[in-house]
Amino acid sequence: MYENSEKIQMLERRFNLFPARFTWRGRIYTVDAVNECKTVTSRYADQGMHHFWIRADGQMLHLCEIFPHSDWLIYRDATE
Repeated sequence: MYENSEKIQMLERRFNLFPARFTWRGRIYTVDAVNECKTVTSRYADQGMHHFWIRADGQMLHLCEIFPHSDWLIYRDATE
């Protein structure tokens, strides 16, 4: 896994891309806004990451989807 990150479970997405609801540490979060997004891909492989900087429950968080597997992470440095 990536440094300073934890796995989350994405429950719902908007427009089949943007995070809408997810669980982290046993709690359900609803995304109020996506403030910024960025896609990073590899030139040599069919993989990459969608980064989302969001606001949920009064917190600014950094979520990341690793594709093509749709694994989701939350970066802890965004919450500290």
